[in-house]
Amino acid sequence: MATHSSLADKASLPPYLHSRPHCTQGRRTTALFRAVVGAIVLATIVHFLPHLSVTSLSVFIPRPKAPLAAQTSPTASPDDASFDWFALKPSEDINWTPCYSGEQCARVLLPLDYDTPGGPQTAIALRMIPATDRDNYKGTLLVNPGGPGGSGTGFIGRAGRNISRIVGPEYDVLGFDPRGVGATTPSARCFETDSQRKLWDLQEDQRLLNLTDGSVDVYRARDRLVAARCEEKIGGEWGIAKFAGTHNVARDMLEIVQKLGQEKLQYWGFSYGTVLGQYFAAMFPDKIGRVIIDGVFDAYSYRANIWDTSLVDTDAVINSFFHFCHEAGPDKCKLWENSPSRIRTRYLDVLRAVETEPVAIPLADPPLILTRNHLHAQIFGAIYKPLAGFGLVADTIAAVESGNLTALTALAPKIVDPTECSCAAPNQPWLAGSEAMRAIECGDGDEQPFDALAFKEYYERSQALTQLAAPIWAKNYLACAEWRVRPKTRWMGPFEAEKTANPLLLISPRYDPVCPLADAQAVHARFGGAGLLIQESYGHCSLSAPSLCTAKHVRAYMTNGTLPAPGTVCEVDELPFIGRTNASKLRAESREDAELLDAMRGLSQALPVSRLR
Repeated sequence: MATHSSLADKASLPPYLHSRPHCTQGRRTTALFRAVVGAIVLATIVHFLPHLSVTSLSVFIPRPKAPLAAQTSPTASPDDASFDWFALKPSEDINWTPCYSGEQCARVLLPLDYDTPGGPQTAIALRMIPATDRDNYKGTLLVNPGGPGGSGTGFIGRAGRNISRIVGPEYDVLGFDPRGVGATTPSARCFETDSQRKLWDLQEDQRLLNLTDGSVDVYRARDRLVAARCEEKIGGEWGIAKFAGTHNVARDMLEIVQKLGQEKLQYWGFSYGTVLGQYFAAMFPDKIGRVIIDGVFDAYSYRANIWDTSLVDTDAVINSFFHFCHEAGPDKCKLWENSPSRIRTRYLDVLRAVETEPVAIPLADPPLILTRNHLHAQIFGAIYKPLAGFGLVADTIAAVESGNLTALTALAPKIVDPTECSCAAPNQPWLAGSEAMRAIECGDGDEQPFDALAFKEYYERSQALTQLAAPIWAKNYLACAEWRVRPKTRWMGPFEAEKTANPLLLISPRYDPVCPLADAQAVHARFGGAGLLIQESYGHCSLSAPSLCTAKHVRAYMTNGTLPAPGTVCEVDELPFIGRTNASKLRAESREDAELLDAMRGLSQALPVSRLR
């Protein structure tokens, strides 16, 4: 085992990170760098044998440990900038080290292939906010922010303390980087440096993807290139792309839970994290504790690589932009007109104008040519979290419409995240981009090589659902159509359970742009005893709109397992453009209620704007 474990260790800090230049995203800090930029996701118990595409499986032997409360003793810890994930020695036990501000971090070694327990290993990065109420300690809640490919350790930094405030002080809150992601090694990176990847991204065709101008051919060529690099870099016999599947991550979660000394999983997963939750509940129904899946995507559609069913409610969320702008009035929305339809007309007129004549923003940092592609991407990002995004869309369209270059110059870094170059090795290489999303979702999905007619039919179906989002979402179809690496194993069992050890709680907005309520309803019907809470909101997952009602149901479920009554619908306390609702303003709130609502507001800002695919 010692020989093979070096795979995880070697990947800790690739040699090239010591000397090659890299690129990061954010604001540039020196004039020199400004100038430079201008130039430049199973093997498992024998019980599941019929469902896997391999025939030899290892038997899982649990290795329980003492309760976590006895293991942790937070002391003074490094700040965000100085903490070095790769300085943590990975171990087969979870050995906590103080990190960040009163948190605990570790890297745990798990088999890369559970069918080869003596083979190579993966070092999974763990970051935890310890429970503060040890007298009523209920264990550790694992969280997953989605993606696939989202960093759980990063999510803890953005959202962990607010999640802790909602679920209660009796729980630790733990985020982990799934296989290939973030500080977990080996990483699913197919470029030599982050700089190389960013330079590659700068070459992306700025035409809006469509069927008539050859842009599909350009995007396919780019996807073939990335697929070829990934086949070479991470697609070998022991390449992470062969072992990054969601079924393996579900098994990793079980191992982590066992190593923490717990019998059952406590979990809150968002977006793709709901797919991971469905995998776990189907594979290990007797290991379900308190499990919440929020912003539900049907795992059957995910595994079948069915792309367009995700978009059935997308236009409802887009249309809410025009509705809430109108309701808010001219003082709160710069695009206000006396009807939502007139606002929509103004918006679409600007898109058509920019398609014909892109807008030059010469004093932006860096300079920017604003295209229709940018505006489609902007509205697609905004519908994930309307509270944070809709105002920016209105400001951008109004500035383009009026030709206000001063406003556009200030808005440019928010419209297109600027790429920066630094001629120094990265201090935090785990923050570099990766190809984990492709490795996980394309590997999990059915193999569907590109077929021109099939893509045309798919694209036309998607456009019939949403003309604005279809060109953005279709890029994911093409990425998997060109992907070459197939996983060693896949989970092919049913995503259902007549009974789980404890009932699941599903949460869904009424209108989610990429994880429709219909998916949550279908999944709810397949897991016996599960509860479904509908939040009367627009946006991705419940976190996109603060709701005290939702927070109180989550707290009740996490505290004593209470599920919302069938048919329960929660109103929200804040609306895009408008702000706090009248009901929220008039409500008398206890200190605990105010704390819960404040935490929900914080989470609405932390939700990552990231495609599910």
